[in-house]
Amino acid sequence: MDTFIGRTLSGRYEVLELIGRGGTADTYRALDNVLEREVAIKVLIDRSDDVNKRFLREAQAMAKLNHPCIVQVFDVGEESGISYIVMELVRGKTLRDLEGGSISYRQALAYLIDILEALEYAHNQGTIHRDIKPSNIMTVEDGKHVKVMDFGLARRTSDMTQTTRTGQIVGTIGYLAPERFLSKPADIRSDLYSVGIVMYEIFTGTVPFRNDKDDLVATIFSHVHDAPTPPHEINRNIPEPLERVIMRAIDKDPGKRYQNARDFVNDLQTLLSPTPAKKQPTADRRPSSTKIDVSDPSLRQSLDRALAPSRNRNDAYEAVLKGMLATRRRRYDEAKTNFLSALHELAAIDNRLEYAKTALKYGTMILQKASDGLRERDELRDGVNKLNEALEVFRDYDLAEQMSETEYLINALERTAIGY
Repeated sequence: MDTFIGRTLSGRYEVLELIGRGGTADTYRALDNVLEREVAIKVLIDRSDDVNKRFLREAQAMAKLNHPCIVQVFDVGEESGISYIVMELVRGKTLRDLEGGSISYRQALAYLIDILEALEYAHNQGTIHRDIKPSNIMTVEDGKHVKVMDFGLARRTSDMTQTTRTGQIVGTIGYLAPERFLSKPADIRSDLYSVGIVMYEIFTGTVPFRNDKDDLVATIFSHVHDAPTPPHEINRNIPEPLERVIMRAIDKDPGKRYQNARDFVNDLQTLLSPTPAKKQPTADRRPSSTKIDVSDPSLRQSLDRALAPSRNRNDAYEAVLKGMLATRRRRYDEAKTNFLSALHELAAIDNRLEYAKTALKYGTMILQKASDGLRERDELRDGVNKLNEALEVFRDYDLAEQMSETEYLINALERTAIGY
């Protein structure tokens, strides 16, 4: 049982339930007995000096910010060596927890505008967030708006140095701007890059720079050196004007990105409006993105479908994980159902590489099942057919290791089928 639940901190905040866990802090729902309102309390777990300083900095940074799209800080305290922050309780889900495809095109852009307006306000107050990611964006209960939270890595713009300490990278790797890995100062454009990565993920279902083996060095190398795959190559429903905005936001050169949040917002509003939105003049104003006429019902439906592949992809990944777990537990019927479901979803959105990787896992499950004496001729043949499809994909991508593994599985399944 959690030892904090039932406690009253500083004679005022009655801790009711755990609502979130993080790497350095847990978050609880609590009752403020003085003002008779529910609040969220973030309790520090890691009590090292560095974390304590960052924790205090979070409270200081957020307490100075008063904006409808930023989670508000009410109080900060310490009791019996326990540091905590009292915050506004937001009822809803994070963007990370939303079901894939559960929001429309217009709602997705509205969320992004909320994030950018929160950042514009913070930037104007001299604060950079430095850790924008889906799990730090809360949807409010009505589902129409979002709030930015967790300024634990925030820094005053006047305090920004090349890194927090020599060689130390703070933030979430998948969403960090390339300059953050090169010991260069982060600025407001680094936050806007992170918003661009979030936008890329909303519309494609994946981040542009990741490594399938969770190789941190390879991921960082990709951020710094590799060109991102254009979003329409992952999701063919993405229109060119939308892609142009995303690609500008995640340009590796900070000078070619949006230079401030307002420019970014203006282009998103243009994408939402059947008539061009009025632009505020800026020193680096570029030609605006071509507008999308959202008054056209058929186009509006097409734009909503732009988010459908994200749903399919998320469903597929969940099914793959369930299939792998069922295989480990030797629950082969369950594993087969999940792998075939994942393959169906990935085929529907024409994601060839993920389809091939899933086929490899499916073939591995069939071979393990056969090794346990549970051989089915049709299943063996189906496995070989899907692996042959995967082999062609791996050849196209020049993935030698996966090609070798696939060829081995094909030969093993064919020998097993012959001996059936």
